[in-house]
Amino acid sequence: MAAGIVHVEFKSANFARTSEFYSRVFDWQTEQNAAGSYMKLNASDGTSGGWVRADLVQAPGPVAYLTVDDLEAKLAEIEQAGGRVLVRSLPFAGGGEVALFADPDGNVLGLWRRKTASGAAPNGSEKAAPAAKPEKAAKPAAPKRAPKKK
Repeated sequence: MAAGIVHVEFKSANFARTSEFYSRVFDWQTEQNAAGSYMKLNASDGTSGGWVRADLVQAPGPVAYLTVDDLEAKLAEIEQAGGRVLVRSLPFAGGGEVALFADPDGNVLGLWRRKTASGAAPNGSEKAAPAAKPEKAAKPAAPKRAPKKK
């Protein structure tokens, strides 16, 4: 199956300015994440994209993402064909995980393995969920001291 471009990310040095520009010119609506590192495009036509804070960008230009069923297998294919893996795997807030690679000419593209409702990759392989952090035990109360004798 041919991989299609399903998501595009741009860089932004100023989310407020970027949001105002695209809202004014194309009537696009945006939503910034709580961490302040990403701003999502909320497009009514189903277009998937967003902006990464400029100081976090890994590529010199926009990054197009392609969906894959098996991230590790596709990264192995990329390396065998002369590409270079830049980021092997990161969780994706929209569901699943992403990776970044450079083709033999240095163009940076992303791969996106979407998560299905069952938590499995589209090809049915299960991905282990990250282990939950153990809760911190409550600190024991300090022992009460007897009042000082006068």
